[in-house]
Amino acid sequence: MMSSSKVSPFLSARLSALRSYYQKQKNIWDIGCDHGLLGLSFSNEEEVERIHLVDPSAAVIKELQNKLKDSYITKGEILIHHQHGQQLSIETTSNCIFIAGMGGKEIGEIIIHLLPSLDATSSVVISPHRKILELRALLRELPLALVQEELIFEDGQFYQILCLRKGEGPRVHPYGRDIWKKEVGKHYRDHQMKYFGVHEDLASKGYMEYLADPKLLKST
Repeated sequence: MMSSSKVSPFLSARLSALRSYYQKQKNIWDIGCDHGLLGLSFSNEEEVERIHLVDPSAAVIKELQNKLKDSYITKGEILIHHQHGQQLSIETTSNCIFIAGMGGKEIGEIIIHLLPSLDATSSVVISPHRKILELRALLRELPLALVQEELIFEDGQFYQILCLRKGEGPRVHPYGRDIWKKEVGKHYRDHQMKYFGVHEDLASKGYMEYLADPKLLKST
């Protein structure tokens, strides 16, 4: 985990893990925020100047607006954006950008859109729900360094979390390295082999070969 910041007791294990990658940036972006719990959990962080809650759903935006109406949170610090992440304009410095709860294709599109506005002071923390191999292949080609990755198991589901920075550094591995460590990684490997073992495409076969490598088993 990256940060020693306070963690809200109301966050799930997955949201708490995402939040732990905060590195005292001034601007928080919770893209695809849904209930807004992750973004709003930063309201007591001393360094945070603005929290941006972003979602394309009108119903979600209305609910957030009603939630903040009688909130103790200073309204000037919270900005609600009824927008797709692919259309956002962001500050050019000191951003911590969370993108979770959506597919790899959407996350990839958002990252490509935001890339020109990122600098070394910003972090991008993602947790895709699907199309993860395709997203990893895309990220590997972008000027982004992998800061850290981990695997979370919650409510019967596995979630990969990746923290990225623009600039030089280790690139995203197409299949992941650190996520296979610990007991949860062993279970995830078994799950992935069962799921991808029925596919005949070259990408799935390459993934299966990687998972079956004895060196991977030794590293867990």
